[in-house]
Amino acid sequence: MIGKFAAALLSLSGVVNAVAFPQNSGTPTTSARASAAPNASPSAYTPSASDLASGCANVANAAAAFARTSGARSASAFPIDPKIGYDCLQSIPLTKDAALDFIFELSKLMQFQSTLTYLARPPAKSGQDPMDILGGLNNLYNSVQSGSITSWNELETRIERLLAGAHEGHLYVQWIVPQIISFQAPFSLIDISTDGKSQPKVYVVDDVAGQTNDNLQGSAITQLNGQDILAAIEELTYYEQSQSPDARWNAAFQSQNPPKQGSFYVRPRYPGSNTFTLTFENGTTTEYPYQGYAFNVAGQNVWASLGTGQDIWDKLINVPPTSSNSNAKRLRKRALEANKQRRTQNPDLDNAIARLQKRQSGSNSAPPPAQLVAFNATFPDTPGVNPYIQDINQVVGGYFMDDYAGDGSTTAILDITGFAPSDETAQFATQAVQAAVQMFLAEAKRRKMQKLIIDVRGNGGGFVNMGYDMYTQLFPGSQPYSGTRIRFHPASEKFAEAFTQLVNEDVVNGLIRAIGGGMGENLSNAQVNQYQLASYASLSNLDQFLTVDEDAQPFTSFTDFVGPVPVYGDNFTHILTYALNNTLAVGDLDYDITGYGRRASFRNNPQPFANEDIVLLTDGVCASTCGIFGEFLRNQQKIRTVVVGGRPNTEQSAAIGGTRGTQIIQHTAHLLNFVQIVENNFQPANAQEQQQWDNIFPRPFNINIAEAAVNWKDNIRRTDPTNTPLQFYLEAADCRLFYTRDTLVYSHNLWAMVDGLAWGADTNCAVGSIKNATVVLGDSNGVPVSIGTTSGSGMNSGYGDTPQLTGDKTIDTGLWIWYGVRDSLGSSNGKRPY
Repeated sequence: MIGKFAAALLSLSGVVNAVAFPQNSGTPTTSARASAAPNASPSAYTPSASDLASGCANVANAAAAFARTSGARSASAFPIDPKIGYDCLQSIPLTKDAALDFIFELSKLMQFQSTLTYLARPPAKSGQDPMDILGGLNNLYNSVQSGSITSWNELETRIERLLAGAHEGHLYVQWIVPQIISFQAPFSLIDISTDGKSQPKVYVVDDVAGQTNDNLQGSAITQLNGQDILAAIEELTYYEQSQSPDARWNAAFQSQNPPKQGSFYVRPRYPGSNTFTLTFENGTTTEYPYQGYAFNVAGQNVWASLGTGQDIWDKLINVPPTSSNSNAKRLRKRALEANKQRRTQNPDLDNAIARLQKRQSGSNSAPPPAQLVAFNATFPDTPGVNPYIQDINQVVGGYFMDDYAGDGSTTAILDITGFAPSDETAQFATQAVQAAVQMFLAEAKRRKMQKLIIDVRGNGGGFVNMGYDMYTQLFPGSQPYSGTRIRFHPASEKFAEAFTQLVNEDVVNGLIRAIGGGMGENLSNAQVNQYQLASYASLSNLDQFLTVDEDAQPFTSFTDFVGPVPVYGDNFTHILTYALNNTLAVGDLDYDITGYGRRASFRNNPQPFANEDIVLLTDGVCASTCGIFGEFLRNQQKIRTVVVGGRPNTEQSAAIGGTRGTQIIQHTAHLLNFVQIVENNFQPANAQEQQQWDNIFPRPFNINIAEAAVNWKDNIRRTDPTNTPLQFYLEAADCRLFYTRDTLVYSHNLWAMVDGLAWGADTNCAVGSIKNATVVLGDSNGVPVSIGTTSGSGMNSGYGDTPQLTGDKTIDTGLWIWYGVRDSLGSSNGKRPY
């Protein structure tokens, strides 16, 4: 069993990972550690030919033994030696033609990544290393073609590293191999300060169990595998999704809000060796084993037919995602479920269409607000106190300090775990959160609350509508501004032409009249089909009549809408904004954003809290919709921010350090549907245009890939004359704190600390100040001020550069074309180890 402190830290006792792995069977304490040679560290493990030949057979043998145990009847995974797990993975071959076709299709998807050019030549102070996505894929294509890459696991890992180096949560491939075999450490790590202001140290979680902030008896870790612990953790977390290095640092450690065990513990990919060593301040160095896990299906021994890497390739990987193979489908489903934890999906479209199709029965109507909330119920992120109110899907919780402290406090807390539920089957998520926030603010007014702390730690985003609504409830008279744009190239231009013709002004107006403020119950079948098409058009933001310009006005022409606009050596659409009053653009017939539609009267409500009486609390992770919400608060309302955690130093840290793109588009769920809409309704003019369509339109993957995605839209600040995506700005929080043991385990202790710093007697943050903060975002020219550490060359990490840009030239096969970049932007001599 895990120790008591770890159990308290993770009140749900769940392992946040691709598979539901068992807990470790014990955590060694400092007193149990034997002395070892200083700097002793395991060497990297490379399988021999015989290891590769026997790897999957050894896993199959372990599976046969596990199948005879009682645990096999319910477990989703079983433990194996990490060595044989890696042997097996590395023995999975690839068929050259299938792998090349996959890389080619992936390159077509990457054309839609909005920041391709900025990644290749990052702006100064962005904190981003140069990352030539298409050039990297080209190199990997050539490596497969030449036969220097023959292992599918190696190819997957190198593509994953290439994409992850962009630090962009909307850019990924969701693989199934980590669902087949994965790895973990025997315990989690934690980094804590004695008082929240002095620099923290790194500990094994249970070494500080039961201790107080000012009496930490456990010995702190000084080295991992002979490397300084700070450098080792930075290296471990380099490929995390967040742009902020401090948010990436936080990802390594166990936390309570949100509940996670950290990337030191959870290793979807092989960690490089079968053991690791830790060196402690007390002088001891101890070696520990990693653990491997292989997937299990209750009541089956699926490994009975997977005795070789070739078997895994043939039966689980080299099959299309539409395959009816039960185990291939099962692994794909597990990968998709794991991806839901990211909360960077695009659930609006599917929900809107599904509910419209239920219109005849009325089952698409949300229940009354009172049925969408719960009072004084447990909330997973906050052991020790229950919120006054929460939505039924546990997305937000509203607290009043006086309820649990009994001190007469006039401070309220809004804890926002995400902008979507973790449960993909949750019903009426946006309506429930809207109702919970509205009731919470009404109760705050009744109780005469004066201060508000908004806690968005670990918030990875979700429904865009929800972020807009929460902002307009807090600031009823404000017009939320989020200027966005899409990368212009032949495929996005073709989508825009198709959607604008199919869902033209007459169609839009006709549907709005037919819906008439109802639930679509009067729509004919033909109109339902039009509505579904409009939903895809709205999702794409590539319909002239379902979006508005930066002044919230309709576009006057197609060219005025789609561009192209040359910026930074690439081409983009004109700046787009969200048509909040348009029923079809918002997407949900049973939901209006506060201040619009049926909730337009809320615009006249008084603002519930004054700007100076609101503080935004983050851990730097805030991403996607959270990034939009945070931008509203910081840029439009000048709300003060506190960031907690991060690397042990005295530097400023970014308040919003996750992806600041405004929309994700997925390959299978969305893009393939866009392509189908074009090809179902239009014919190429000639063979040449047909060839162009084949070159630019993504096609289904031929490999069992769960999903892949790109960032579709940038977020552009209106006052920035450079039109640089906010993704490349790391803007400092006003106040920086570190976790203590008590503030990490119990959120209310952290809220009390923030309350004291903002409005109480406490004065000093670890870095910065909140009492004397003047939230200034931008220099005298309106350009945001970034705290990133890159120079003009874009180099900051020492990890090296990526290959030279490919420019407009055709790549090798005569198939790949990078549209948009006209000149080589240069590169450094080093190469990133993807």
